[in-house]
Amino acid sequence: MKQKVLIVEDYPPMRQILIDILGDYFDLLVAEDGAKALQICENNLPDLIVSDIMMPNTNGLAMLDSLKTNELTKDIPLIFITALTELEDKYKGLELGAIDYLFKPFDAKELILKAQNIIKDRENWKSKHEIGVLKQEHQINIADKNALFVNATKKYIAENLSNPDLSVKLIANSLEMSLSTFERYFEKYFHETPKVYIRKNRLEKAYLLFKNNYSSVADVAFSVGFNSLSYFCKCFKDQYKVSPSFVINKATI
Repeated sequence: MKQKVLIVEDYPPMRQILIDILGDYFDLLVAEDGAKALQICENNLPDLIVSDIMMPNTNGLAMLDSLKTNELTKDIPLIFITALTELEDKYKGLELGAIDYLFKPFDAKELILKAQNIIKDRENWKSKHEIGVLKQEHQINIADKNALFVNATKKYIAENLSNPDLSVKLIANSLEMSLSTFERYFEKYFHETPKVYIRKNRLEKAYLLFKNNYSSVADVAFSVGFNSLSYFCKCFKDQYKVSPSFVINKATI
């Protein structure tokens, strides 16, 4: 299966050139600016991003900054292809976490080889990381068979976070446990009540959405399972000590 590369370029002729160069080697995703690219990354994580810098709406540097502050997208490698030749622009991109820079006009073969090498290095890193995680999980399973309970509980809650009817009883039923046994196990291994854990996870997801330019407080509140907008705002401020609008405004600066 081909790896996924996201092309971010606002100028149609250059966008088509990049598609023609990379299309034989990768499955391509395409965005016309940084704002659309961020939306694509949320729903369909690419293995590499190849992006221009100067673009309308959200430019390449602002897009990269947003990617690096999002837990879901912070590890996606990015190559900038730009006509900007000022060293300050290059330093800024590298400081934000860009893997490499190519200046227009660029060599097509060089771009292909760099893209392939970067993705290969990332896959090697992921493989080693996953082996490390598996070893840790194996040690946990030896020391504590109830890790299965923890993993299954986390998975069910994560998959049903947007459901406003998500309840402790629903989770217990999914694990085929009595309510009292589930609550006892939950507090033993999570060190808090199920209701508190669910609410914290909903608010964490909402925070990430606000940081990534989701500006409708109501839409975000309902998408993470809150029925009451006022209650959502109260819980959000209790957890983060700032209002949702504060996070939204800071993310758009």
